[in-house]
Amino acid sequence: MRRILITGAAGRVGTAVRPHLRQRYTLRSLDRTPVTDAWPGEEIVVGDLNDATVLNAALDGVDAVVHLACVHGHALTFEASLDANYRAVVALLEAAWRQGVRRFVYASSHHVFGLHPREGFDARSAVLAPDAYYGLGKAFGELACAMFAHRYGLRTLVVRIGNADPEVADDRTLSLWVSARDLAQLFAIGIDHPGVRFDVVYGVSICPRPLFVDPLAARLGYAPSDRAEDHLAPGFVPYEAMPEPLGRDHVGGAYAVMPLPDHLEGSA
Repeated sequence: MRRILITGAAGRVGTAVRPHLRQRYTLRSLDRTPVTDAWPGEEIVVGDLNDATVLNAALDGVDAVVHLACVHGHALTFEASLDANYRAVVALLEAAWRQGVRRFVYASSHHVFGLHPREGFDARSAVLAPDAYYGLGKAFGELACAMFAHRYGLRTLVVRIGNADPEVADDRTLSLWVSARDLAQLFAIGIDHPGVRFDVVYGVSICPRPLFVDPLAARLGYAPSDRAEDHLAPGFVPYEAMPEPLGRDHVGGAYAVMPLPDHLEGSA
């Protein structure tokens, strides 16, 4: 079985997708917080991606990387995002290339389009419009991946994840939700598909009025199994009842309507 490194393995998405991925791969799971739900054979690494010693050890003998680690939140400042969402991405890409890793899957986000109105949105022609510093960092990560893919041949799949919560909270989320099982399928395409060079797909399941229609993912073999409508939260909020702070009319939801934090706030 191929050995893959998962960064951010103890996070919400990492915890959800690892049970699906370990059916196909040997997992090496890295996080600054120890993974507490490891299965037999899963290798656990505790450390920071900006620590070269930790990074090089984590990549030793790895066939592919699934990069989930990040910091997020609409109140995230630019300064607070630099280490995890900028420096760590470049450090990981460079170390992966130098150690001969063949595949890289980058977990991006729909927040790279967050400031677009939902009405009339078409991802095929939309320009990037990050809604806050989290989305800005994801856009940077996509460009960093493109540089290493085109310069060094590191085969890379960027997955712009919609909403990966266990349940669908509101009407906006309903149009871009993804299950852990479907997301793991997309990651596996990035790890295994012979046609991947540098490609961008959307992490969404079967959604009504979908914000992201993804013919490329379908051509690569993606066949989502789960329906967003089957996973509504008990307190699901329909469009008409969504308050303004939820950003019901924007792709990025609350990120698009909350005040942008002072970029110097929280700096040393």
